[in-house]
Amino acid sequence: MRFRKFHAAGNDFLVLAEDPRRLDEGFRRRLCERHTGVGADGLVAIEPAASSGPVPAFAFLYWNADGQPGTFCGNGARVAGWLAYETTQARRLELIAGDGTHPIHILAENPPQIEVGLRLVQAPLPAGEKQWFVHTGSPHLLWEVPLTQLKTFPLATAAPPLRWKKDWDPHGVNVSVFAALGPHQWGLRTYERGVEAETLSCGTACVALAALVAPQQPNPIEIHTPGGLLSVTFREGYYWLRGPVEETFRGEWLARS
Repeated sequence: MRFRKFHAAGNDFLVLAEDPRRLDEGFRRRLCERHTGVGADGLVAIEPAASSGPVPAFAFLYWNADGQPGTFCGNGARVAGWLAYETTQARRLELIAGDGTHPIHILAENPPQIEVGLRLVQAPLPAGEKQWFVHTGSPHLLWEVPLTQLKTFPLATAAPPLRWKKDWDPHGVNVSVFAALGPHQWGLRTYERGVEAETLSCGTACVALAALVAPQQPNPIEIHTPGGLLSVTFREGYYWLRGPVEETFRGEWLARS
């Protein structure tokens, strides 16, 4: 089985030549495993869909690294936008996901720069001391920490008890820590559910943070993640997540299962 490997600010994804829906959950999980598989934070697929307007539309399909279908993934959607662009050469597209329709803009091709529009499902709500719950198509718990602790904060041990709490979502939440770096600049680290580990970046977490610290502000804010720089701007009723996409390699899966 042939595959392609992409990353979007370090958040990495597999695109398979075969429809992932035809694979069982365990096989999808094995593909994403870092040591015995290819290694990825998730699987991305698209298929043509009926458009509600003048631009091409595609269904956006996403699976977490645990092999289960995931909620909306902002960085995965930007990879999906590039796949749709390869098919259509259209620089404006729509992705249809479980939480609704998301516009995609191809801003540059070499290297790819892509933005996706998100709307809030739930605006920020207080969830504890220095903690807030935000739903951006995926549920997030944001936790503000001192800047001096951001890089060393023990996210791997501090996040799981919060990740599995059902107070905000029956399937638990993603957990992020953040701190201000300067005017319109923030640092962010995220422990993702479905991966059950820290990822190098999380697009929907970036949008959640923007909705908390700069709600509906037209000026872009820069969000520095371990995987690179992403930006979020509010315009036309959407929070626009912008950043790079890169295809890193192509390969063939040879194992029998």
